[in-house]
Amino acid sequence: MRGRLGKAYGTYALSDEAYALTAGERSRSWPGPSILWLQFFMHLCWAGSATAGALLGTLIPDGVTGLDFALTALFTVLALDALKGLRGDLPTPLLALLSALVARVLVPGQLLPVAFALFTAGLLVRAAATRNRPTTREEPYRA
Repeated sequence: MRGRLGKAYGTYALSDEAYALTAGERSRSWPGPSILWLQFFMHLCWAGSATAGALLGTLIPDGVTGLDFALTALFTVLALDALKGLRGDLPTPLLALLSALVARVLVPGQLLPVAFALFTAGLLVRAAATRNRPTTREEPYRA
């Protein structure tokens, strides 16, 4: 699967786990088809696990407590691992945290969509503000 179809599926199959694996420094040298296969198998595992969880979840008695924290723990571990790979890009997670806090205060009932909108707007503003800067940390030579 290459070209537009591969890109479309790659966008569709993007999961938190696939992003966490492919956002690091080591994965920058991976070829596109390898990343696409990784996404395919992660998508397959995700869909299979969700189906198995839905079927087996009906067997868990109502009195069991603590399982509701499992997803929070997963996202915490993924976030901490992603923070390790940022290497100096601290403004991005701070912008995400600030977006969530502002959304929580302003519109607590719609935290997720408002936080995503604020975060996206912040990233777009930052991209526009840094568009003409050199990509390296060194200053360009000026005569």
